[in-house]
Amino acid sequence: MSSSRPIWKKIIQQLASLKLAVVVILSLATVIAIGTFVEARYDSFAAAEKVYHTPWMYGILGLLVVVLVAVMVDRWPWKKRHTPFLMAHVGIILLLFGALITTKYGLDGTMRFQMGDNSRYVTIPNTEIQLWSSFDGERYSKIIEKPVDFYNHSPKEKPFAVTLLEGDMVIDDYEPYVVPTHSVAASESPRAGAGVRFQIKNDRVNVTDWILQSRKGATAENNFGPAMLTLGAAPTKSRGRNEMFLTPDGSKLKFVVYYKDGRPAKRGEVKEGQALDTGWMGLQFTVLRYLPQAEDAWEFKQVDRPTPLTTSAIKVSFMGKDHWVQQNDVMKFFTPNAVYILTYGSRRIDLGFDLHLEKFDVGHYQGTNRASSYSSVVKTPDGKEHLIAMNEPLKYKGLTFYQASFQQDAEGNPTASILSVNYDPGRWIKYLGSLIITLGIVGLFYNKRKAARAAAPPKGS
Repeated sequence: MSSSRPIWKKIIQQLASLKLAVVVILSLATVIAIGTFVEARYDSFAAAEKVYHTPWMYGILGLLVVVLVAVMVDRWPWKKRHTPFLMAHVGIILLLFGALITTKYGLDGTMRFQMGDNSRYVTIPNTEIQLWSSFDGERYSKIIEKPVDFYNHSPKEKPFAVTLLEGDMVIDDYEPYVVPTHSVAASESPRAGAGVRFQIKNDRVNVTDWILQSRKGATAENNFGPAMLTLGAAPTKSRGRNEMFLTPDGSKLKFVVYYKDGRPAKRGEVKEGQALDTGWMGLQFTVLRYLPQAEDAWEFKQVDRPTPLTTSAIKVSFMGKDHWVQQNDVMKFFTPNAVYILTYGSRRIDLGFDLHLEKFDVGHYQGTNRASSYSSVVKTPDGKEHLIAMNEPLKYKGLTFYQASFQQDAEGNPTASILSVNYDPGRWIKYLGSLIITLGIVGLFYNKRKAARAAAPPKGS
């Protein structure tokens, strides 16, 4: 009389086999090793997108969970001595489940504060496209706001298109790593503002830059310390400070220079290549290029891997012309019917409440300008002030705020504080899993030592 084992027991034994466990562990180690090489060559974002957050990785981890469950079921019926073994396996499963919850529903981004300002938005690595339109160049309405992932789904294979009055605006190319170079070019649009490339110098200062109006009739400013340069309409009288106003008038460029000490204003017309003595600390002003209608222009050099200077960029085709837009930048399109603003940048998550930066402090190593510590004092909506330092995070409404970095101007003065914002809904599941694993390992060692003592011959025998 022969007896056959149930098919489900055979399947469980196959899934619980040591051979399958070795294959899963080696596969996991291989994928992690590949991720390490990718991160070393590129960056953590590339490693996450190309390795760690892929179906391959999730498939291997899922198979690992199946193996762990099969191993536990294969030991049924369980006995008291199986408790540490079961705890270790359950702890690993809880740890993986907590990590999955955090990946799916967590938040990890940055929040930037200008000194004394409020902020309520967290910037995350994911990107989005926003398109706005205006018929008068002042009041804009949003046409579209959509998350995009051009890194994994290039528009070269599937272009991203928006239908407008003038035709389709199409994003049909993407480069993950480019080095941008800014310039200003002549524009054919009658709505475009003017652009002036200038040089201002004396024995100690030599500044060359562009100043560009965002649209015709708008005002653009450049503060270079001793004085303010403004491209736009000039006021009728001095405002009590050193200022120069450049006013476009068709092909002509008029200027007015004011002095904070009350001297009479200097007025006239300036041409390309002409130098003016400003009267401020021996500074001489020269118009190098004047464009009555101008727009921002960027050149992008493609590279193979990221550096501190690289960013990503998309190519936009509209009205028969191609335009490249880098990440976290804005492109304006002037048409006879409307003005369009396209933004391609990091997604911003609204927290639903404001934080106010009350104070920011930077400590330096003695005798150097190198920061040794930095901290922010922020005020929450309940009116309480909280110190956030490098090892003193703020926990508020389920979020954790860490002092991550800061920005400073050319003279080394801090201009903005940058906080890291984290929401980890799977944290306690991971903590619980880690605790259960630890207790299970301790129990396994205890049982092993207990069994060794029981098997040892009695003393004196």
